[in-house]
Amino acid sequence: MSRAGRAALVAAAGLLVAGAALAAVRAGGSRPAVVVTDQEGREVAAVSLPDEGRFALRYRHSVYRAEVTETFAAGDGRFRLVAIASPSEAVLDYYELEGRRAASGPLWRLEPAASPRLASLPLVATEVGRRTLVVGDRQVPLFAEGGAPAHLVLTIRR
Repeated sequence: MSRAGRAALVAAAGLLVAGAALAAVRAGGSRPAVVVTDQEGREVAAVSLPDEGRFALRYRHSVYRAEVTETFAAGDGRFRLVAIASPSEAVLDYYELEGRRAASGPLWRLEPAASPRLASLPLVATEVGRRTLVVGDRQVPLFAEGGAPAHLVLTIRR
């Protein structure tokens, strides 16, 4: 085989490997993934979960206009709320949840005493709220700039 033929073969193999890796990331590979679908069931986002199974939803609260981060823990194809953090203590009051509450620097944090294990979570993403899925250091905006509110559903894929 000529040098040019070998180079073409190596390049083609590289493209195949890169395509397979991209497909595995998109599908979450063999790792559980947090998946967001639209109201027709089309996948909007899928991000592999880290070993500890934590992910968050970050947004601007519609009443208090304060930033909020809801942290979830996933396991067995379900997930539960484990913490809410905001610079506004009023945001924590809004949830009406019992649990441990503390100020840490500029943030108030609430760890609910109990929270149900969810199979899915319907949510609405708007440009005003700027709802964003956060998994590790990845941030995936779920809203459309200048777009209509998006009715979405969050699930865990095993």
